[in-house]
Amino acid sequence: MHPDTSIYILGAQCTGKTTLVNALFDAIQYQHKDIVLRRITEVARTVLLIHNFTRDDITSSPSKALKLQKLILSAQFAAETQQSYMPVLSDRSGIDPIIYATIYGPPHGRESLESTRQWQILRSRMMNSLVILCPPHQEWLTDDGTRLVASSWKDWQETHTTFCQVLAENSIPFVVLPDHLLELQDRVDFVFREWTTAFPRVITNTPSVSRGLSDQPNQQLVGDASNS
Repeated sequence: MHPDTSIYILGAQCTGKTTLVNALFDAIQYQHKDIVLRRITEVARTVLLIHNFTRDDITSSPSKALKLQKLILSAQFAAETQQSYMPVLSDRSGIDPIIYATIYGPPHGRESLESTRQWQILRSRMMNSLVILCPPHQEWLTDDGTRLVASSWKDWQETHTTFCQVLAENSIPFVVLPDHLLELQDRVDFVFREWTTAFPRVITNTPSVSRGLSDQPNQQLVGDASNS
């Protein structure tokens, strides 16, 4: 199995990424035991704890924000290249620190991350993988006391837009999870369908991950450098 069969679940804060990753991983493990996907959990939380950063450091100091994002990028790189021959199901990705360096870092902070060898390798992996972008839903904006949380619906939407723009500018194709899919099982089915359609070598002639998978294709938005 090749790294180009990896799945990355991205999006602004509180868009259901971790819940989706865990449910998708469990569904694949349960129904397709022959498929090997290595799950990568969110690395940012561990970096925050180990290096004694708080979310206030991100918003109050551009230099601290950039330092933190460099550490997160390094942690993501380490997690992905630990067993680089295995495809991954990743909760967030190497582009996430670039997004937050763009929003909260100093001028040229984004460029300093994009010029690293770490990002070039992670970018290459993402370009050949399934990248799912989760959109924000107003009722899902909750504060757990640890993660950075948008201060308003407008800020939340702008973070989502930044994801779209930076992905496109890095020539990384992505699929926006349709925002009418609010039920977890529907979201799992959508990602699984996209994965099996994009990578027929991985799974062929297999049943749906769940019961009741609709025969009608979901509407979707596919982003790349040509439609940004």
